[in-house]
Amino acid sequence: MYESSLVKELSRYHTLPDKLRFLGERIRQENPKVERFSVALYQPGSDKVRTFFTTSPVQEAITQYEFPLSQAWSLRQLALERHPRVINDLTQLLPSEQDSRQVNPHTEKLVKQGWRASFTSPLLCADELLGFVFFNSRSVFTFRGPLLQQLELYSQLIAQLVYQDHAAIRTLTAAVRSTLSLCAGRDPETGGHLERMAQYAQLIASKLEPKWTFSDRQIQHLLLFAPLHDLGKVAIPDTILLKKGKLTQDEFRKMQEHTLKGIELLEAVISHHGLENLPDVQMLKNIILYHHEKMDGSGYPYGVSGEAIPIEARIIAAADVFDALTSERPYKKPWKLDVAYAEMQRIAGKHLDIDCVEALLNHPSQVAAILDQHASDVVEA
Repeated sequence: MYESSLVKELSRYHTLPDKLRFLGERIRQENPKVERFSVALYQPGSDKVRTFFTTSPVQEAITQYEFPLSQAWSLRQLALERHPRVINDLTQLLPSEQDSRQVNPHTEKLVKQGWRASFTSPLLCADELLGFVFFNSRSVFTFRGPLLQQLELYSQLIAQLVYQDHAAIRTLTAAVRSTLSLCAGRDPETGGHLERMAQYAQLIASKLEPKWTFSDRQIQHLLLFAPLHDLGKVAIPDTILLKKGKLTQDEFRKMQEHTLKGIELLEAVISHHGLENLPDVQMLKNIILYHHEKMDGSGYPYGVSGEAIPIEARIIAAADVFDALTSERPYKKPWKLDVAYAEMQRIAGKHLDIDCVEALLNHPSQVAAILDQHASDVVEA
């Protein structure tokens, strides 16, 4: 069991990154040679492992990095066998001049930064794989003896903290998705659209540096929150939501109310589940409320413009418009990519944020990969 003093200290911190930073300092105090630790989370739906937290300084941090677990043989074995892995000399993994093996770029970067030993453990809770924790030392053969048992205990504690954090976010997203399910069969937007749009939003956010820097945690939450942007549509009458012809001015005003109604519904969900202090919940509020605002101030519900529109809402707007252009809808065929790109450029700065548009259009190979993953109702890339 963990010391009661440790649990008490952790209770002083409200967010998972703050708790992990505290643990990093504690581990370093107890074992000065364990100078770095990081956490990567597993997304079972996509089979992706993605960086989430690191104690490394910004200039050394490996962030916004993801890979399929199915292609990481060593980590996959850890997940299956449910035990830690110790590598007490990382340089042994580097190929010699006569060796044609491909070195893992992550490992190569760690070695170049001076890290020499690693201890890796799967994060498990109730047989669910949550991710992996990595401890590193600049000295070879650091991880042996009593330290191994100590780090296993810390790994279990980290798994519990990650699980608790996941549970709160899952409660919120599940409750909102449950509300959205009331709209299933009414709103023509498909699940494919929502998943693609979320992945476009993730791509945009990861490419906005140096003007905007999102943590791995924020990008993960953006991915989770993006499909919830039109929550308020459940409160729009079918006569308006499903109308095939053009909406009248009065009907359009009613449709515009879905942003405000979405916030009302979200506040009710948050209050019902006691999630007022959930980190990044303001991000979801901003997405729901502001994703129809435009850079020139011609959007709704408030007609705010430019930098007054929260960046997360600007990201969602660009992702949503791009997928709408390239997807088949009841009222339109999908646009070809070059035509969609041209339209995005035309409205950049007027309706959409220029940086968000450029972040998307400057990475065509990643856009194509998202299109290929959900190819049923989109244009061929």
